[in-house]
Amino acid sequence: TAFSITRLKDGVFTPHILPSFRPNPFGVAVDARGTVWATLQTANRLARVAPDGQVTEFEIPTRASAPSDIAVDASGAVWFLEFRGNKVGRFADGRFAEFPVPTARAGLTGLAVAPDGAVWFGEIRNHSLGRLKDGVVREFALPRGEARPFGVAVDAAGNVWYTDLSGWLGQLPAHRAQRR
Repeated sequence: TAFSITRLKDGVFTPHILPSFRPNPFGVAVDARGTVWATLQTANRLARVAPDGQVTEFEIPTRASAPSDIAVDASGAVWFLEFRGNKVGRFADGRFAEFPVPTARAGLTGLAVAPDGAVWFGEIRNHSLGRLKDGVVREFALPRGEARPFGVAVDAAGNVWYTDLSGWLGQLPAHRAQRR
């Protein structure tokens, strides 16, 4: 809902009310310990719902960044996109880090963490995929000039798959995706 993260288990809905005013949850991910993480677009925060149901919110450093998609990597670090901030954010060990995307107003969408730890995302307005690895963002132009990558996934072999709002499904092969 616009005001909670709700769990459905055994046919029962359990809302976890968010303390922020009009938080508007967008993305959701679950870590290996069963902690639920969500982005709160309007509140400009991350929310954590612990397995015991306790809700905690964390304010993102860049004001009005409009956090959207979210993923958790193997180490438990939480990655998220800042749509208006044009950054990829990371939250780990109680601290935020933010990584600017080189192309202004790229339109960040979709988010996936690859087996090698690289963070992949779509750039809907830049017709590209972006990769954050070792603190560096690199952009990969897509073969169709009018491509509008929206959803992103990475398979076990390291191939990067994306849905395209223009009605296509695309793949950036692992051998290209792993180039520096």
